[in-house]
Amino acid sequence: MALTVQPALADPLVSDLDHHSRYYLHHFATQLCDVMVVYDSPDRNPIRNLVPATSAYPLLLHIMVANSASHVFNISRNPMQQSAYQADSNSAIAPYHQPANCFGAPFKSSFRDALVAKQQALSLLAQSVATVDESNIDLILVTILLFVNYALVESGRDKWRVHMDGALRLIRLLGEPPYLQNPMSRLRKTVLSDFLVFYILGSTFSFTAMPTFIPDTIELEPILQYAETNNYLSCPSPLLRLMIESFALPSRTVSCTDEIYWSIEEKIGILLHRALDFDPIAWSCEFEPASPLEDIEQRIRIAAAHRSAVCIYLARVLPSSNPLIDPASDSAIVNLTALADDVVHQISYLKPGDALFKSICWPLFMAGAESRDATQREWIMNTLDKLYGIMFWGYLHTSKRVLEAIWRYIDQGKDGEENCWVEEVKEFGSDILIA
Repeated sequence: MALTVQPALADPLVSDLDHHSRYYLHHFATQLCDVMVVYDSPDRNPIRNLVPATSAYPLLLHIMVANSASHVFNISRNPMQQSAYQADSNSAIAPYHQPANCFGAPFKSSFRDALVAKQQALSLLAQSVATVDESNIDLILVTILLFVNYALVESGRDKWRVHMDGALRLIRLLGEPPYLQNPMSRLRKTVLSDFLVFYILGSTFSFTAMPTFIPDTIELEPILQYAETNNYLSCPSPLLRLMIESFALPSRTVSCTDEIYWSIEEKIGILLHRALDFDPIAWSCEFEPASPLEDIEQRIRIAAAHRSAVCIYLARVLPSSNPLIDPASDSAIVNLTALADDVVHQISYLKPGDALFKSICWPLFMAGAESRDATQREWIMNTLDKLYGIMFWGYLHTSKRVLEAIWRYIDQGKDGEENCWVEEVKEFGSDILIA
């Protein structure tokens, strides 16, 4: 997915905007919209279709400008910092930085521009939420979604969870009249699927029971179908369902009774078997292509990577000594090292420029958390660098830093002693979003 830059827009839509705002809006339409979906086109990306609405909705304008300015700031900085687990650093900034500079990209002011636009958007959002009704609720939800996006562009550690909590309160309204839609508009389906994916991924570091995100009165299947088709994660809907089902498990705590613990173990065992039974090839036969350019083999590869990553996600609800995941146990259902190897194997077939390369971060992170091999760890870091060279999203910096902390923790374990990375991750709190 090559980054291309053209001169700033010059149409009535942006005629009243200053030079920087025109540039940022153009940047949003040509760069960020492309990263938010697997295949970007006017008929497949409702967020892109909202760009003309910025002339009538300042709230939308400011949050789009904030996202773009933060993204431009990332591009203006040095590439991903070299990790101690990498032999050589990779510079990935030149492909966009040089042509963007020729067209006057506001690199020097981009950080300040992002903060100013974000603050303006926050003020307008507070006013809009106070007057929410059926005519503006979808627009408000799009804005909140773009605030979550902003957090990912910045670092993946900002106030994304606060925005998700705010979105959840509004989404609950969508399940009842006059907000309920049947059938759902494409925009609402897109927004709900993106929120749902972020909600699921945000649980990676929680390991606790989670409330239902989509009201029971809203049909879940169309949302999951869109998520597997054109949400950038490209995770098959059966696997997303398994992760959603895991939210209903009681939280595993030190004080939980044996009965609760055995119930958790039994249910995790069932979910793991269902995940292992997922057949990416059979799934692909029923898959609805998102583009005439669809590469089904790549869909199968990323689906297989997600299958193994979801198994890791589910298994890590259990302690390392549990017989279901203990390699020394005769009753082990999965081997976590083998699952990590499979994720790396599947992703190795995807290259920068492939539409689905942007889908690799979460499964690659889950594999990295289980990696014990120095060569494999370096490959994972190098691959995250390549992904950053396409996306320039700050959460990829965070992904590398968290993996480094996990590996240090694992390597500190004594011979024959298993240091479970879950405990180390909990030290980071629940404010990290690896997407």
